[in-house]
Amino acid sequence: MKNKLEVEAIINKIRDTEDVTLKPITDIVALKISNGPYDGEPENNLIKAEKITAEYISENYSTLDEFYESLSKSGKGIKGIQNCADAIYQYYTDSDRLSFDTVKESISSKKDIRLKTIADLVAYKIAQCSDAKGVDLNSISAQTFVAEYISSNFKNNKELEDRISKLGKDAKGLNAFADIVYNFFLNKDK
Repeated sequence: MKNKLEVEAIINKIRDTEDVTLKPITDIVALKISNGPYDGEPENNLIKAEKITAEYISENYSTLDEFYESLSKSGKGIKGIQNCADAIYQYYTDSDRLSFDTVKESISSKKDIRLKTIADLVAYKIAQCSDAKGVDLNSISAQTFVAEYISSNFKNNKELEDRISKLGKDAKGLNAFADIVYNFFLNKDK
C-alpha cells in the first residue's frame, strides 16, 4: 500500500474521545487480550490493543474513511464493531505465531534483535566446529536452525520469551538458548 497511515496518528485518533468507533473496537480487543494467552496488566493490555488496532488499520487501509467504509459493510452497530475487533485480534494472534517463515524473516530483516542475536551466536558456534563452510553459509545455516527449532517448539512469542527468561537475563539467556539450538542440530543426525 503506497500511502500507509501512521500508526501513531491512529493511536491518537483512538484516544480521541470524539471518535465513537475506534475506542470501543480497541476496548474489545483489549478484553480479548486479557482473556487470552497474551494477558498482562490491564493498562498494558489496553496499550497493546491500541497498538495492534492501529497497526491493523495501517497495514490494511490507506485512509480512515476506507476503514470506516469497510467497517460499515461488516455489520451494523455493535455487530460491525465486534466483527472488526475479532478480525484485529485474529490478525494479532496470526502475526504472533512463530512459523518457520515468520521466524526466518524476523532474523534476516533484523526485526527481532533477540532472534538475530541467537542466530549470530549459533553461527559463531558453527564457525568453531570442523564442519564450518564459511561465514555466509554458517549464517544461513544458523538462521535455518533457529527458525526450524523455534517454529517446531514454540507456539508464540510469549512462550519463547518465557523459555529464554528462564535460562537467564539478557545475553546469558540468549547464549544458553543458542547452545540449546546448536546442540539440538548437532545431535539431530546422530
